[in-house]
Amino acid sequence: MNKASVIRTAAYILDTYGTSDPDAICRQEGILLLYAQMGREDFACKGFILQFEGKTAITINSDLDEELQHIIKVHELSHYFLHIATGSAEAFHDFSAFDEASIEEYEANLLTAELLLRDEDIDELIDEGCDFYEMASRLSVPAELLDFKLRLMREKGAVIAEAPITSLGTF
Repeated sequence: MNKASVIRTAAYILDTYGTSDPDAICRQEGILLLYAQMGREDFACKGFILQFEGKTAITINSDLDEELQHIIKVHELSHYFLHIATGSAEAFHDFSAFDEASIEEYEANLLTAELLLRDEDIDELIDEGCDFYEMASRLSVPAELLDFKLRLMREKGAVIAEAPITSLGTF
């Protein structure tokens, strides 16, 4: 799946559900949303999604702060729309957020960024003269997520400088 397909998938989700809120989408899709303590260590599982006998469940590490839990929920939902609902997989687990170790993780990271960050908000911050890290801070997202969003905005034709990082691993 290319970046243009990810952008189209995000538009479909927003049009269909009228929101990018993962809790609302899970309710509408009948996806069970669970929380479990999995630790705070860097190597701790952040979340996972499973589908078994037609039922889907997302489990989020409740030891993470609420902002990160929200991002991980959207990331797991991204796996659902890109990989599970299409029948290409039945489970994903994430031990590191924003990892590009596989094409599936890369695609889920792109879709997460597209669903959580609005082009208009980033354009406004650029117009205000914010640098990359200040934008991430003001948007309350990890810098890695902003890097993925900027890649998508360039795909759409925006003239935006490359991020000072290339998200390849954990944050």
